[in-house]
Amino acid sequence: MYQSVQALQQGAEHLLFDLADYDSLAETIYVPIAVVEAQTLAHHYPLVWRRAGETFELVALLSISAPHYLMWRQELKLGLPHPLLIEAYPLCAAFNAEGAERGAVLFDAVAPVEGAKGTPVFKADRTISSAAAQRLNALQVYASDLARTQAFTKALAGQGLLLDWPVRLLVGSDGVELDGFCVLDPAAAARKTLSVLVADHGFSIAELATFHDLSLFNMQRLVDRHRSERLLAQAGRAETARAQTAPTLGQTTDGAPIL
Repeated sequence: MYQSVQALQQGAEHLLFDLADYDSLAETIYVPIAVVEAQTLAHHYPLVWRRAGETFELVALLSISAPHYLMWRQELKLGLPHPLLIEAYPLCAAFNAEGAERGAVLFDAVAPVEGAKGTPVFKADRTISSAAAQRLNALQVYASDLARTQAFTKALAGQGLLLDWPVRLLVGSDGVELDGFCVLDPAAAARKTLSVLVADHGFSIAELATFHDLSLFNMQRLVDRHRSERLLAQAGRAETARAQTAPTLGQTTDGAPIL
Protein backbone atom coordinates (compact mmCIF):
# COMPACT_ATOMS: atom_id res chain seq x y z
CA MET A 1 0.00 0.00 0.00
CA TYR A 2 2.87 2.37 0.78
CA GLN A 3 5.58 3.03 -1.79
CA SER A 4 7.90 5.89 -0.80
CA VAL A 5 7.60 6.36 2.96
CA GLN A 6 9.56 9.08 4.76
CA ALA A 7 9.38 10.72 8.18
CA LEU A 8 6.82 13.50 8.51
CA GLN A 9 8.78 16.58 9.52
CA GLN A 10 6.91 19.45 11.17
CA GLY A 11 6.66 22.38 8.79
CA ALA A 12 7.73 20.35 5.75
CA GLU A 13 6.01 21.21 2.47
CA HIS A 14 4.08 17.95 2.17
CA LEU A 15 0.81 18.05 0.23
CA LEU A 16 -2.35 16.00 0.68
CA PHE A 17 -4.62 15.15 -2.24
CA ASP A 18 -8.08 13.71 -2.61
CA LEU A 19 -8.01 9.93 -2.23
CA ALA A 20 -9.22 9.58 -5.82
CA ASP A 21 -6.07 11.39 -6.96
CA TYR A 22 -3.78 8.57 -5.79
CA ASP A 23 -3.49 5.90 -8.46
CA SER A 24 -1.57 3.74 -6.01
CA LEU A 25 -4.74 3.21 -3.97
CA ALA A 26 -6.53 1.80 -7.00
CA GLU A 27 -3.76 -0.82 -7.18
CA THR A 28 -4.48 -1.97 -3.61
CA ILE A 29 -6.80 -4.96 -3.33
CA TYR A 30 -6.61 -5.41 0.46
CA VAL A 31 -5.93 -3.14 3.43
CA PRO A 32 -5.17 -4.00 7.09
CA ILE A 33 -8.02 -3.08 9.43
CA ALA A 34 -8.68 -2.93 13.17
CA VAL A 35 -11.51 -4.61 15.05
CA VAL A 36 -13.05 -1.22 15.86
CA GLU A 37 -14.00 -0.72 12.20
CA ALA A 38 -15.21 -4.28 11.50
CA GLN A 39 -18.91 -3.57 12.04
CA THR A 40 -18.97 -0.69 9.55
CA LEU A 41 -16.83 -2.36 6.91
CA ALA A 42 -18.65 -5.70 7.11
CA HIS A 43 -21.51 -4.12 5.13
CA HIS A 44 -19.22 -3.35 2.18
CA TYR A 45 -16.16 -5.63 1.99
CA PRO A 46 -15.21 -9.22 2.81
CA LEU A 47 -13.25 -9.14 6.09
CA VAL A 48 -10.69 -11.94 6.07
CA TRP A 49 -7.20 -12.71 7.32
CA ARG A 50 -4.03 -12.57 5.26
CA ARG A 51 -1.36 -15.15 5.92
CA ALA A 52 2.10 -13.63 6.30
CA GLY A 53 4.49 -16.48 7.05
CA GLU A 54 3.51 -17.87 10.45
CA THR A 55 1.40 -14.84 11.35
CA PHE A 56 -1.97 -13.50 10.21
CA GLU A 57 -3.34 -10.02 9.59
CA LEU A 58 -6.98 -8.92 9.60
CA VAL A 59 -7.75 -7.18 6.28
CA ALA A 60 -10.60 -5.82 4.21
CA LEU A 61 -10.65 -7.16 0.65
CA LEU A 62 -11.37 -4.11 -1.49
CA SER A 63 -11.27 -5.71 -4.91
CA ILE A 64 -10.56 -9.03 -6.62
CA SER A 65 -8.27 -7.42 -9.19
CA ALA A 66 -6.12 -4.35 -9.72
CA PRO A 67 -6.27 -1.72 -10.94
CA HIS A 68 -9.87 -0.77 -10.10
CA TYR A 69 -9.84 2.93 -10.95
CA LEU A 70 -13.32 3.51 -12.32
CA MET A 71 -15.54 1.99 -9.63
CA TRP A 72 -13.07 3.04 -6.91
CA ARG A 73 -13.48 6.71 -7.81
CA GLN A 74 -17.25 6.40 -8.12
CA GLU A 75 -17.46 4.89 -4.64
CA LEU A 76 -15.31 7.66 -3.21
CA LYS A 77 -17.70 10.23 -4.68
CA LEU A 78 -20.62 8.37 -3.09
CA GLY A 79 -18.90 8.60 0.29
CA LEU A 80 -18.93 4.86 0.99
CA PRO A 81 -16.96 3.82 4.08
CA HIS A 82 -13.34 2.85 3.56
CA PRO A 83 -10.78 1.35 5.95
CA LEU A 84 -9.15 3.78 8.36
CA LEU A 85 -5.78 3.35 6.67
CA ILE A 86 -7.35 4.48 3.40
CA GLU A 87 -8.94 7.47 5.13
CA ALA A 88 -5.54 8.34 6.64
CA TYR A 89 -3.53 7.95 3.44
CA PRO A 90 -0.81 9.08 2.70
CA LEU A 91 -0.10 9.21 6.44
CA CYS A 92 0.90 6.04 8.27
CA ALA A 93 2.37 5.05 11.65
CA ALA A 94 5.71 3.47 12.46
CA PHE A 95 5.69 0.22 14.44
CA ASN A 96 8.50 -1.78 16.01
CA ALA A 97 9.18 -5.48 15.44
CA GLU A 98 6.65 -6.44 18.15
CA GLY A 99 3.89 -4.42 16.46
CA ALA A 100 3.85 -1.65 19.03
CA GLU A 101 3.39 1.88 17.73
CA ARG A 102 6.55 3.98 17.95
CA GLY A 103 4.62 7.24 17.93
CA ALA A 104 6.22 8.44 14.69
CA VAL A 105 4.07 9.51 11.75
CA LEU A 106 5.28 8.71 8.26
CA PHE A 107 4.30 10.19 4.90
CA ASP A 108 4.00 8.28 1.64
CA ALA A 109 5.42 10.69 -0.95
CA VAL A 110 3.78 9.36 -4.12
CA ALA A 111 2.82 11.46 -7.11
CA PRO A 112 -0.88 12.27 -7.53
CA VAL A 113 -2.70 12.17 -10.87
CA GLU A 114 -1.69 14.96 -13.22
CA GLY A 115 -3.35 18.29 -12.50
CA ALA A 116 -4.48 17.39 -8.96
CA LYS A 117 -4.60 20.25 -6.47
CA GLY A 118 -3.08 19.58 -3.08
CA THR A 119 -3.66 20.82 0.45
CA PRO A 120 -0.63 21.45 2.71
CA VAL A 121 -0.12 19.18 5.69
CA PHE A 122 1.13 22.18 7.68
CA LYS A 123 -0.16 25.73 7.70
CA ALA A 124 2.07 28.79 7.42
CA ASP A 125 2.51 28.88 11.21
CA ARG A 126 3.77 25.24 11.07
CA THR A 127 0.68 23.87 12.84
CA ILE A 128 -1.21 20.94 11.38
CA SER A 129 -3.91 21.75 8.82
CA SER A 130 -7.52 20.64 9.31
CA ALA A 131 -7.26 18.22 6.36
CA ALA A 132 -4.20 16.58 7.90
CA ALA A 133 -5.84 16.49 11.34
CA GLN A 134 -8.75 14.47 9.94
CA ARG A 135 -6.37 11.93 8.45
CA LEU A 136 -4.29 11.76 11.60
CA ASN A 137 -7.43 11.05 13.60
CA ALA A 138 -8.24 8.06 11.41
CA LEU A 139 -4.67 6.84 11.79
CA GLN A 140 -4.73 7.21 15.56
CA VAL A 141 -8.01 5.27 15.86
CA TYR A 142 -6.50 2.42 13.84
CA ALA A 143 -3.24 2.43 15.79
CA SER A 144 -5.00 2.54 19.16
CA ASP A 145 -6.91 -0.69 18.37
CA LEU A 146 -4.12 -2.59 16.63
CA ALA A 147 -2.91 -4.42 19.75
CA ARG A 148 -6.43 -5.76 20.42
CA THR A 149 -6.79 -6.77 16.77
CA GLN A 150 -3.51 -8.67 16.87
CA ALA A 151 -4.49 -10.36 20.14
CA PHE A 152 -7.80 -11.56 18.67
CA THR A 153 -6.09 -12.78 15.52
CA LYS A 154 -3.40 -14.63 17.47
CA ALA A 155 -6.04 -16.27 19.65
CA LEU A 156 -8.11 -17.44 16.66
CA ALA A 157 -5.03 -18.77 14.89
CA GLY A 158 -3.81 -20.45 18.08
CA GLN A 159 -7.05 -22.45 18.25
CA GLY A 160 -6.66 -23.52 14.62
CA LEU A 161 -9.74 -21.58 13.54
CA LEU A 162 -8.18 -19.83 10.52
CA LEU A 163 -8.41 -21.89 7.33
CA ASP A 164 -6.80 -21.15 3.96
CA TRP A 165 -9.28 -19.57 1.55
CA PRO A 166 -8.06 -19.83 -2.06
CA VAL A 167 -10.36 -17.89 -4.40
CA ARG A 168 -10.90 -19.22 -7.93
CA LEU A 169 -13.40 -17.30 -10.04
CA LEU A 170 -14.36 -17.02 -13.69
CA VAL A 171 -15.90 -13.61 -14.40
CA GLY A 172 -16.84 -13.45 -18.07
CA SER A 173 -13.63 -14.52 -19.78
CA ASP A 174 -11.45 -13.37 -16.87
CA GLY A 175 -9.95 -15.94 -14.55
CA VAL A 176 -9.36 -14.55 -11.06
CA GLU A 177 -7.12 -16.29 -8.54
CA LEU A 178 -6.41 -15.02 -5.02
CA ASP A 179 -4.16 -16.83 -2.57
CA GLY A 180 -2.84 -16.11 0.90
CA PHE A 181 -6.18 -15.30 2.54
CA CYS A 182 -7.90 -17.18 5.39
CA VAL A 183 -11.40 -17.42 6.84
CA LEU A 184 -12.80 -18.79 10.08
CA ASP A 185 -13.48 -22.51 10.13
CA PRO A 186 -17.28 -22.76 9.64
CA ALA A 187 -17.56 -26.19 11.29
CA ALA A 188 -19.87 -26.22 14.30
CA ALA A 189 -17.30 -28.01 16.43
CA ALA A 190 -14.70 -25.38 15.63
CA ARG A 191 -17.08 -22.55 16.48
CA LYS A 192 -17.66 -23.97 19.94
CA THR A 193 -14.05 -23.07 20.62
CA LEU A 194 -15.08 -19.40 20.43
CA SER A 195 -16.74 -19.72 23.85
CA VAL A 196 -13.30 -20.43 25.32
CA LEU A 197 -11.89 -17.34 23.62
CA VAL A 198 -14.76 -15.17 24.83
CA ALA A 199 -13.85 -16.01 28.40
CA ASP A 200 -10.34 -14.71 27.76
CA HIS A 201 -10.96 -11.83 25.36
CA GLY A 202 -14.54 -10.70 25.94
CA PHE A 203 -17.62 -10.83 23.73
CA SER A 204 -15.98 -8.58 21.12
CA ILE A 205 -14.11 -11.54 19.66
CA ALA A 206 -17.42 -13.33 19.03
CA GLU A 207 -18.76 -10.15 17.43
CA LEU A 208 -15.74 -10.09 15.14
CA ALA A 209 -16.52 -13.66 14.07
CA THR A 210 -20.11 -12.63 13.29
CA PHE A 211 -19.03 -9.58 11.25
CA HIS A 212 -16.56 -11.76 9.38
CA ASP A 213 -19.24 -14.30 8.49
CA LEU A 214 -21.68 -11.64 7.29
CA SER A 215 -19.00 -9.80 5.33
CA LEU A 216 -18.30 -12.77 3.06
CA PHE A 217 -21.59 -12.11 1.27
CA ASN A 218 -19.84 -9.04 -0.18
CA MET A 219 -17.79 -11.27 -2.49
CA GLN A 220 -20.64 -11.04 -4.97
CA ARG A 221 -20.36 -7.26 -4.83
CA LEU A 222 -16.67 -7.48 -5.71
CA VAL A 223 -17.44 -9.84 -8.59
CA ASP A 224 -20.09 -7.44 -9.89
CA ARG A 225 -17.67 -4.54 -9.58
CA HIS A 226 -14.98 -6.46 -11.46
CA ARG A 227 -17.48 -7.18 -14.23
CA SER A 228 -18.52 -3.52 -14.38
CA GLU A 229 -14.88 -2.39 -14.50
CA ARG A 230 -14.26 -4.82 -17.33
CA LEU A 231 -17.25 -3.63 -19.35
CA LEU A 232 -16.40 0.04 -18.79
CA ALA A 233 -12.83 -0.58 -19.87
CA GLN A 234 -14.00 -2.37 -23.01
CA ALA A 235 -16.36 0.51 -23.82
CA GLY A 236 -13.52 2.99 -23.33
CA ARG A 237 -11.24 1.07 -25.67
CA ALA A 238 -13.99 0.84 -28.28
CA GLU A 239 -14.65 4.58 -28.07
CA THR A 240 -10.94 5.31 -28.46
CA ALA A 241 -10.76 3.03 -31.51
CA ARG A 242 -13.77 4.77 -33.10
CA ALA A 243 -12.21 8.18 -32.50
CA GLN A 244 -8.97 7.08 -34.10
CA THR A 245 -10.67 5.70 -37.22
CA ALA A 246 -13.29 8.47 -37.67
CA PRO A 247 -12.69 10.71 -40.71
CA THR A 248 -11.48 14.22 -39.99
CA LEU A 249 -13.04 17.34 -41.45
CA GLY A 250 -12.24 17.58 -45.16
CA GLN A 251 -11.59 13.85 -45.65
CA THR A 252 -13.56 10.90 -46.97
CA THR A 253 -13.90 7.76 -44.87
CA ASP A 254 -10.87 6.23 -46.58
CA GLY A 255 -8.75 9.24 -45.60
CA ALA A 256 -8.61 10.83 -49.06
CA PRO A 257 -8.96 14.63 -49.22
CA ILE A 258 -12.23 16.12 -50.46
CA LEU A 259 -11.53 18.20 -53.59
